[in-house]
Amino acid sequence: MMTLTSILWNRRLVFSAAVSAPVLALAVLAGCVTAPKTGDVPDWLSVYPNNPDWYIGIGGSDTGNQADDRAAAAAAARADLAAQISTAIASELDVSSGASSQGFFEESVKSTVTESVEENLKSVETVDTWFSADRGVWAYVRLSKDVWASIIEGERADLAERVRGILEPVAEGGMNLPAETAALGRARKILLSSPWGLSLRDDILGSSGFLIDSVDSAISERMGSLSIRALTSSRRISYGTQAVLVGDASFGASGEIGSIPLVITGPAGMKVMITTDPEGSFKVTLPTEKLPPGAVRFEIAPDLSAWGIPDAGFPTSSGSAELLVAPVLLAVSVDSSASPDLRSMDGSVGDWISGLELPVETVSPGNGEADLRFSWTVFDFPRSEKFANAPYMAKVGAVLTVSRGGNVLFIRNIDPVKDGGLDYEQARVRSAEAFLNALAENETLTAELTEALGL
Repeated sequence: MMTLTSILWNRRLVFSAAVSAPVLALAVLAGCVTAPKTGDVPDWLSVYPNNPDWYIGIGGSDTGNQADDRAAAAAAARADLAAQISTAIASELDVSSGASSQGFFEESVKSTVTESVEENLKSVETVDTWFSADRGVWAYVRLSKDVWASIIEGERADLAERVRGILEPVAEGGMNLPAETAALGRARKILLSSPWGLSLRDDILGSSGFLIDSVDSAISERMGSLSIRALTSSRRISYGTQAVLVGDASFGASGEIGSIPLVITGPAGMKVMITTDPEGSFKVTLPTEKLPPGAVRFEIAPDLSAWGIPDAGFPTSSGSAELLVAPVLLAVSVDSSASPDLRSMDGSVGDWISGLELPVETVSPGNGEADLRFSWTVFDFPRSEKFANAPYMAKVGAVLTVSRGGNVLFIRNIDPVKDGGLDYEQARVRSAEAFLNALAENETLTAELTEALGL
């Protein structure tokens, strides 16, 4: 499928790919009316027509199948025409408002322009078609600029009526500020749903300029005056317990505050949506059970999506609150009565517990919220008398007990590990080291400890 624009003059076709499919059906209908002329190359293929009263499109197709080429040529001509209209509209909108010049709505404008062009090609006229065995089928179509202007004028009027119906209560006053902001957001969305929305003028909000700029200015004014205050009911909580966030939101402008949608964000992807009461106050229990120990910061901001307003492009105020999540205090005791030689391993036991990455802080016995008792178990194998150089062999394991408030929550006898040395002391230490290495890789045990401690 070819356009004369692309073949002869290498002109840019904006949106032609998007437009060509919907107009194909119209092209088929037009192609069934008359067969293309043959003979000398028509003037409109030699020199691109230039008429200030018409949008013009020329396109061709040469696949060798004349029936298919007739439909494809008509579709290509309409795509060429639509591209010219779209280019003219985009050029107009590019300078029509401050919003468009900032580039916030470029993609929206392109898509809505394309859609409108697709829907309004009903008045396209086929001026001429031509066929050549070596160049295929070509079509010449046009659309009156007066007809197109009438179509657009009707769309502008319908758009203006819809938007005025939303903005009139805002202009009259009497609405609370969140309701006004929501109405502005709806009006903004409707304006951006049409390519004509960016160039629509109306003084309903007190400004005689472009309406989209007036709407954005009103939104910015409200967002800029919004203030949010928040604090936690307690600055410090233990790991796994809940925290309550309280605060209020208000607009600097006078008027009823109303219910304000807010979004609370925290660490680890935490996101909580809330709505204040009509006075702007809020109180929410935060899902803190999975927060890591340490200082935690929460940000509270207006939920612009609830008003149909994009996050970018508008000033927003936010509040914050900090919370200190304290780790669980775990009192660790190591019982080496089964073999006093293993007292030197107390530090290694502590390293194993720290390496589990549990939200705990180890403390001395009697100072914890929970207790973990690590009791070594030792078995020495009799040394063989048949071999003079036979090693001393020992088997070392442990019993783990977790308790809270005197109640045993977990007890586990861990299978021992066997190793040897030059004497029993060395054999026990080497077995204990191998045992702790095996514990560090025991994911099942870690999960059981986590559950027993209520973490």
